Amino acid sequence: MRSRLWEGTRIILHLPRASSLPLAAAVEASAPAIQVPGPKGERRILLVEDNDEVAELAGQMLEGLGFTVRRAESAPSALAQLENGHAADLVFSDVVMPGGMSGIELARELARRRPGLPVVLTSGFSDGQRDGDAEGLRLLRKPYRLDELEAALAAAFGAHLPSS
Repeated sequence: MRSRLWEGTRIILHLPRASSLPLAAAVEASAPAIQVPGPKGERRILLVEDNDEVAELAGQMLEGLGFTVRRAESAPSALAQLENGHAADLVFSDVVMPGGMSGIELARELARRRPGLPVVLTSGFSDGQRDGDAEGLRLLRKPYRLDELEAALAAAFGAHLPSS
């Protein structure tokens, strides 16, 4: 570290090189695909998340689990995509979002418009957990691990698989 009057402070960090795989490669290498209807690569998830960084990470995790991911940045945008013919086998949505509609309100509207479409909500806030539980919605607490995401999706699909 070096400081000089009227110039500021200069800090140089020397970090070791990572010895593990990047997240996307680690997800693909370690995650078994969830058994859901349709051939691998044709399973579609509509990811509803307003935060770019969170959406990127969640998208990588979902793709690593074998899904094709399409993103909407708000609940109204997600509804518009579904109304305009963009198909989804499941909606994975944050609870707290801009646009005047929460993930819980989105789940209610999807239940009305598209009964049988599985919805999994995620939130880092305890109020979302309480509200989701009260309505019987599946809610995954942030931050979540890959195995927790996989279990939540498997449970959602399991509840919506057609009977044989």
